[in-house]
Amino acid sequence: MNGEWQPELRALRYFVSVAEEKSFTRAANRLRIAQPALSRQIKRLEEDLKVQLFTRTVRGADLTEAGEILLRRAYLMFNQLQQTHHDITIHSTHLGGVVSVGMPPTPGEFIAPRLLERSKALYPDIELRFVEGFSADLEQKMANNEIGVAVMHDPTPRDDIQITELLVEHLCLVGRSGTLSKPSYSLKEAASYPLIMPSRPNFLRILVDSYAEKHDVSLNIETRSDGIGHTKSLVRYGHGFTILTYGAIISDVQSGVLEAMPIVDPAITWRLCVAMRMDQGRKRTLSVVEQMIHEIVDDLVAAGIWK
Repeated sequence: MNGEWQPELRALRYFVSVAEEKSFTRAANRLRIAQPALSRQIKRLEEDLKVQLFTRTVRGADLTEAGEILLRRAYLMFNQLQQTHHDITIHSTHLGGVVSVGMPPTPGEFIAPRLLERSKALYPDIELRFVEGFSADLEQKMANNEIGVAVMHDPTPRDDIQITELLVEHLCLVGRSGTLSKPSYSLKEAASYPLIMPSRPNFLRILVDSYAEKHDVSLNIETRSDGIGHTKSLVRYGHGFTILTYGAIISDVQSGVLEAMPIVDPAITWRLCVAMRMDQGRKRTLSVVEQMIHEIVDDLVAAGIWK
């Protein structure tokens, strides 16, 4: 190899299939090839890399530490290949191809299904591929050219990223339905409730902390929860309160399990934006996806669903 590894894409796809199926037999069935042929490809890959990628067990095949590293890098390579295909074909007048769209868990649950529905109706040859992540993760994926468009809260300004504002969200005190008696709460009042909050360096936690420090308010944080799903579940079960944007709990409010009241004095605002790499800003397919995201958010606000 002379120090340079030049893998076959087919071998990497075979490797990913075995890793995902955790079984040579199931992977061979999925790939519709004979198991001995699959095993030979994996063995050749291991010989090229001079490492063991799988530990064979009676249950199937488990990734070694080296295998886990290769799996992460293989996903990255395939994502970049898809994005490269999109970047090359985007110059045609026909709107089609794959667009990787980064979305946070919330408000992605409201934007993503509407975006897919609208895209299928207007641009049936565009294939949307959704990537979930928090803003910091999505920024990194955009910098690596793994995603083309991303919805993010307060993305860090960069020379190579084009950022446009979707709306300004206000943070709310969130509790189980029936536990909040006032139409709004001061930051000092909200901070006195037994709070369930993420740990730093979570962006939302940093934002709330900065307002609390500026206004000499002490947060009564009783439980730390770094997953928004877990946080909302803990609040639903009455274990405390939290501070979130209204967009993060729309479905919970609609189903009657949570309620949210805005924090005032001071109001805590958080910009929701859509971002795109500057070198892709003029590519029509990405532009129409970005425009559809703007229209969907505008529609949700106009309908009173998003406050």
